[in-house]
Amino acid sequence: MSHPLDGPIELARLVPAGELEELAAAVEQAVGAAVAIFDPRGRRLAGSEHAGAPCRDIDHDGEPLAKLASRSPAALDLAAQMLGLLTHHANARELAATTHEEAMRITFAELTEQNQRLQRAVARLEELDRLKSNFLATMSHELRTPLTSVIGYAEMLAEGLAGPVSTDQREYLGTILSKADQLLGMITSVLDVASVESGVPPLERASLSLTDIVASEVALFTAAARKREIAIQLETRGDTIVVGDRKKIRQVVSSLLSNAVKFTPDHGKVGVCVKPGPLSPHDGNARAVQLVVSDSGIGISREQVSKIFEPFFQVDSSSTRAFGGTGLGLTLAKAYVEAHGGRIWVDTSPGQGSTFVATFPIVGGSA
Repeated sequence: MSHPLDGPIELARLVPAGELEELAAAVEQAVGAAVAIFDPRGRRLAGSEHAGAPCRDIDHDGEPLAKLASRSPAALDLAAQMLGLLTHHANARELAATTHEEAMRITFAELTEQNQRLQRAVARLEELDRLKSNFLATMSHELRTPLTSVIGYAEMLAEGLAGPVSTDQREYLGTILSKADQLLGMITSVLDVASVESGVPPLERASLSLTDIVASEVALFTAAARKREIAIQLETRGDTIVVGDRKKIRQVVSSLLSNAVKFTPDHGKVGVCVKPGPLSPHDGNARAVQLVVSDSGIGISREQVSKIFEPFFQVDSSSTRAFGGTGLGLTLAKAYVEAHGGRIWVDTSPGQGSTFVATFPIVGGSA
């Protein structure tokens, strides 16, 4: 690459005309004789018209730079010296500016290349995320098909359609059906997450009583809680009618109750309250119906709170963790609550239990 300063130097480009005029005026004032400056081709650049014809050539690094005119040898000598200094400083300025410009050009080229690499990486990650979602959806469908057959045949055996069933066999079949239903629920959750990641989940909207839905779900968890001597206390206040998808709201309630019971130690308690309240923690107006589920469990650290609604996140992710689950319940709960225009958040600290709040806009309210 050729340097912008390579080749003959053009004095008129390198040194502004004003500076050349100042040089000629300074020489005339110092010596008392007029002086003029010309380019190598004889075109006058600065100085007096009365200085006469060019009579001294000025070179720079062996290349013609300028011509000087004066009837005074002293004026010519002084002008030559001053022009040399002026050219040197101007050349240094231009070299510095050119070097800076070249450095900026290289930096911009590097940033452009880095930006292109990042864009390619982002595109690749988006493609991998899409492939992952497609894989989860496909595998969930493929896993549910044989599992449905397992459940169906186990139910037929339990009903005696293939012959008499002993007490022990009926107990074994009950275990098979229970675990198969549990596995089917996990597979369905994975499929639901894949569906949620592809966009806002569709809703079937109808006017619903959140109190009735919550009471029904509490009844389902009461037996399991009673075995561990966990008390579930249900409280309802005011009007709790919302417009939403019954199946998805039920799943939100089930996820919050399941976590509360699962993480509460034996002899603990779980509180459930359905009441009118603000839509979000920073909203002072009661424009929603709140589902508040509190427990006396292990609590969640500040670092984990920001992650608990992410897919597959487990509060206890060690290989010997005491609590089961796929880590998808809260992810789906958040997606379904927000699809209704509501909010979900948690108030918790380690060892002090947790309080989850899910809100649903009231009939006629706005999100």
